[in-house]
Amino acid sequence: MIKERYSDHLYSGELLAILEVSSTPACLLDVHHQTVTLNRTLSAELKIGETKLHLSNWLSLFQIHNRGEIYSVIHQSSEWNETELSVSIPIGNQYKRYSCKMLHLSNGNIAVIFSPPTNKTNKSSQKSYQDPITNPLPSNTILNMSDAFNTNAISTRTTQVKERLVQAADYFPYGLAMLNSNWEVIYANPKMEEMVDLCLSDYYRKKLWDLFPVDDYKSFFQHYLRAMETQEPVEFQGYLHRTGIVLEVTVVPSEQGITIIAKDISKYKHELESMKRTEERFNLLSSNIKEACWICSPDLGEMLYLSDAFTSIYGLDKRVVLDDPPRIFDLIDDDYLEIVKEAAVIMTQKEHIVEFTITTPAGEKKWIRMRGFPAEDQGRKYVVGIDEEITKIKEMSLLEEKSRQLSTITQMAAGVAHEIKNPLTAIKGFLQIGAANPDLRDSYHDIILDEVNRIESIVQDFMMLSKPKSSVQLEYVNLEAIISYVSRLLDPDSSSKEVMIHYTCDSSLKGFYSEPKRLKQILINLVANAMEAIDEDGEVQIEAVIHKQELIISVVDNGLGLSDQELSKLGEPFYTTKEKGTGLGIMVTKKMIDDLDGEIKYQSSKGEGTCVTVRLPYRT
Repeated sequence: MIKERYSDHLYSGELLAILEVSSTPACLLDVHHQTVTLNRTLSAELKIGETKLHLSNWLSLFQIHNRGEIYSVIHQSSEWNETELSVSIPIGNQYKRYSCKMLHLSNGNIAVIFSPPTNKTNKSSQKSYQDPITNPLPSNTILNMSDAFNTNAISTRTTQVKERLVQAADYFPYGLAMLNSNWEVIYANPKMEEMVDLCLSDYYRKKLWDLFPVDDYKSFFQHYLRAMETQEPVEFQGYLHRTGIVLEVTVVPSEQGITIIAKDISKYKHELESMKRTEERFNLLSSNIKEACWICSPDLGEMLYLSDAFTSIYGLDKRVVLDDPPRIFDLIDDDYLEIVKEAAVIMTQKEHIVEFTITTPAGEKKWIRMRGFPAEDQGRKYVVGIDEEITKIKEMSLLEEKSRQLSTITQMAAGVAHEIKNPLTAIKGFLQIGAANPDLRDSYHDIILDEVNRIESIVQDFMMLSKPKSSVQLEYVNLEAIISYVSRLLDPDSSSKEVMIHYTCDSSLKGFYSEPKRLKQILINLVANAMEAIDEDGEVQIEAVIHKQELIISVVDNGLGLSDQELSKLGEPFYTTKEKGTGLGIMVTKKMIDDLDGEIKYQSSKGEGTCVTVRLPYRT
């Protein structure tokens, strides 16, 4: 029969830990081995880094006149169960007083509990008390049924300490249970009962395997046995079949049994598994796409993630950039370096796209499209992006552009040849007639000259379209004066067709910077086209207004108008609705407007006239 009660060993082993929960400074004196074990609360209170001291070193912490008194009490331990002393301990530059309660345990150890000093020291407590007292522990726990905290002391102060210890254990946020050396359950707090779904008070002093089959909980028993054999704490994770939860278990052994602390980590485990699956799917995705995915800090000082595609795109091992993120700038061509750095700043504020060229370490030229945007996780800011190689896309775009240019040149060359062929045929025929009939030669002179002028006009328009954008010489111009000039210039033609030309200008319109030569030619072409769209007795209205730093010029006529199909073809080479037109005039007009950084739009309905709107920058 085991004579030594487990309660004594609760004080010897678990007492300091339970007092730690209630933030009570305490220590345990092993008189036989002359050692003192301090809990962390007392160690912090005394401002010393050690938790285990020799008895002599522990005594040296007290004021000199207290040391002999404490030493005397310790060696008279057989004559008392509980005593209380008033002591002083130097902490920093001052002495701090404590009420030092010493509890004698039956296994020879002495528990020392520190608290603020009381009004008087209990000298009479050095005698043994035999009167029984009522057990103050809560009635709904196994701890009340056990003798874990039963001593012969009847001090009210000691009773309060015991009650606080039990309450702390019962309200401990994790499961707490104790087994003696015979594998019998002697305590379990409500949290442990909840986790194992058993009222363990019904199984007090029952063997653990009577509650949990060894075959189902083999790993638990193995860890408990290891802790008992090695007398070292053991930590592990286990699955409770009864309740379907995952526990993180810490086993603290002593010579008389083990204390089990269990934490339910089912939710954490589930979230961790979910995160792992998400990470695996993300890695599977990022490693099988051609684009390089990356995550970095806003200042690019830290690269947190870089997918495998980075190496194939940039020709540089991704580990180099992970270790030194600014190394990526070494690959960017000088013409785009500042553009990319500016784009990186914009990406910290909003989504942004930048295209640039790089030269790989192998000397290969590549086009890269980088798309980045800001992100935030748990209060920390990041920049997330995708890099895509678009070298082939750029090459195809250039080929398409060249193809369109060649197609346009071919189409225009064929059109020019066709347009020139007609007047050349007429010139040739009249020259042949004049050669055969000299008397008629002079009568065909005007016709021949008109056809030559027509050829010259076609060639001039073609040459203007083939020229690249020439430099624009900006001058300070007066739009109203230019419109008046165009109106007077076209007055003879308008009078012959009985067409009225009106113009109005915004009152806020003042002088601005533009090129007068191009501006005049644009208005002449637009007004002339409007007049030609009118049979007789019509009107052409010219309006000029300022809106949001733009000059808006509208030329409106009440002529025949254009169908949707005719509007869609407007601007194509040699497409014209005029009897003698070439279709190049609109193209020339559009080119001059483009040279002035403007744009042109057409609105028309069949039988209702046409409105042409030109928007130009209003530079003042």
